[in-house]
Amino acid sequence: MSLTTMPVPGYGRTVPDPPGRPAVGLGTTVRQTFSGSPGRLRLIAIGAVLAVLFGAVVGAVALKARSDALSRASSSATHLLRLQGVQTNLAQADADSTNSFLQGGLESQAQRENYLSSMEAASKDLALAARHSQADAEALGEVNAALNRYSGFVASARANNRQGLSVGASYLTTASDLLEADVIKPLEERAAADQRAVDDAFADAATYRWILVLAVVVGIGGLVAAQVAVTRHSHRYVNLPAAASTLVLVIALAGAAVAMTTAQSQANDVRTDSLRPALDLSTSRVNAFQAKAQESLTLIEQGSATDEDPLWTPKFDAARDLATGEGAQELDAYAEQHEKINALDVDGAWRSAVRQATSAADDSANAHFTKYDEVTQKQLESAEAKTTQDLAGAGDALVPTAIVLLIIGLLCAGGAYWGVSFRIDEYR
Repeated sequence: MSLTTMPVPGYGRTVPDPPGRPAVGLGTTVRQTFSGSPGRLRLIAIGAVLAVLFGAVVGAVALKARSDALSRASSSATHLLRLQGVQTNLAQADADSTNSFLQGGLESQAQRENYLSSMEAASKDLALAARHSQADAEALGEVNAALNRYSGFVASARANNRQGLSVGASYLTTASDLLEADVIKPLEERAAADQRAVDDAFADAATYRWILVLAVVVGIGGLVAAQVAVTRHSHRYVNLPAAASTLVLVIALAGAAVAMTTAQSQANDVRTDSLRPALDLSTSRVNAFQAKAQESLTLIEQGSATDEDPLWTPKFDAARDLATGEGAQELDAYAEQHEKINALDVDGAWRSAVRQATSAADDSANAHFTKYDEVTQKQLESAEAKTTQDLAGAGDALVPTAIVLLIIGLLCAGGAYWGVSFRIDEYR
């Protein structure tokens, strides 16, 4: 008996795979992600995160920028005070050299030592000041060269004077003119540039508060707007993570505002209470020493004295206008003695005028001027120390505050997204 095998329909033919799902493009995925209420909530969450990060980052930038501006102000102020110190030392050295010249070969050892120490201090500070910038290096390099020529003329004047040679007076006059034109004037120009730099730095520091205001408006405003939008979609009025993030960010930005305001206030106080008095004292001393030197130079140039005393008077007036307290009193007492010296010179009693101008008696011009020097030097040292210390520390809290603000900003951004994600989950 045989079996008949029936062929199976379709046996041996290739059966195609069932059709798959069509590929989904990136654009479609994006549209699906941000479509409907869940998609809009995702956009709100991203907007809240960006607003918080903007507020934190921009706020931190504002804090760091103000810190940098105050650092520039401190650096420029320190350099300015150093240049003023150089001018004072050089004016003092010139006053000592001219007054001791009047004594001929019997120059005061104390004045000689003061001259040398003043020149040494000026040279050291000049070298330090030249490192501040390229412009300072170039300008102060020329000043240093002129200062070397000045000291050479003074040495020649002293040598000729000890031998009784009249040419010494010519050397000394040349030295004083050189000091005024090629040393003091360039130093004043560099000091003026530093003063502008200080003013610009303070102005920049004040401007950065508006950047912080922008950070507050965008950061807080963005979070509040996001919560309002979520409330409209979910009809729930409180979103605890988002609300907590808003509160913490408000506190952080308020702390940043306090730190910024405090730093600026401290810097302004230093500028008004320490830097300005220090500059005034320094300027007073420079002019006073120049007046003292001119007193001696007028006597050295016998027969040049007049009742108006046109070269001494403006220098003294400039010094007196900026002097205060005991320093002003001693300067007034010196002026009384100077008027007597000048009157003797005008009347032809030149030797008597020289004796009074070089006297070290308790009520002499030199004694009162020395007291003025001592009093104002102590006041200046105190003001300079306070300026340097307080201005350098005014912005110390700004950078740490900026770092804390960034960390808090990241946490608040996470909290804002977390809060909105609760509402997104309700649609799943």
